[in-house]
Amino acid sequence: MSRLSYYPPILGYHRVGGFRGDHVPTVSAEAFERQLVFLARGRYRVLELGEVASSLSQAKPLPRRSVAITFDDGYAETHEVAWPLLKRFGFSATVFVAPAEVGWPGFVTWNQVAAMAQDGVTIGCHTMHHSYLPLVGAERLPEELVQSKQVIEERIGRPVTLLSYPVGGFTSQVQLAVQQAGYAAACTTNRASSHPGIDPYALRRIKVTERDGNPVLFWAKLSGYYDVFRRLREPA
Repeated sequence: MSRLSYYPPILGYHRVGGFRGDHVPTVSAEAFERQLVFLARGRYRVLELGEVASSLSQAKPLPRRSVAITFDDGYAETHEVAWPLLKRFGFSATVFVAPAEVGWPGFVTWNQVAAMAQDGVTIGCHTMHHSYLPLVGAERLPEELVQSKQVIEERIGRPVTLLSYPVGGFTSQVQLAVQQAGYAAACTTNRASSHPGIDPYALRRIKVTERDGNPVLFWAKLSGYYDVFRRLREPA
């Protein structure tokens, strides 16, 4: 697929809220709200990630000004800060959690995960231990991909069909294992798949930062042609 081709923007967030001086990419609540205002005023269609993945896997074109919103890691602020703002605008989102991290200080609890699921958030899997999958041996992949999926499903009472690769890393063997585990799609970061076209098991996302409170920068990331301006990395 040419880098000049349109690629539906899938926005990737981590923490929304106060800055803590750690390595976690963070967007302030104020900047996040400005971004949501931009989407609303621009009449963007905020779609569920599953809908985007399904359309892409069936080679159905998505209308321009379509966008999906995702969050990695399941920080507490996703429930406390981001979700109330998303609800105010009526926007959907997908939150990827790693079961082994749920309930840790600074992360969502299972009650919060279940509450978001009941309130319309799509809950996806971020592996069991937030593991970089290219370095995980074949004997551990079932725990990271299958058991983690089962744990989340039991907790929220809904099927889990979407995965986010920690740090975006994957290999062709990992992709096969993800597909065999029953996932319909998986998200990466700016890593390019070796498969032609749009690969549902390597959906590229666009990292959103505090700078994207600037409407010009945010518009560029929503254009569908952002790959022209960024370096696509190897899968693993």
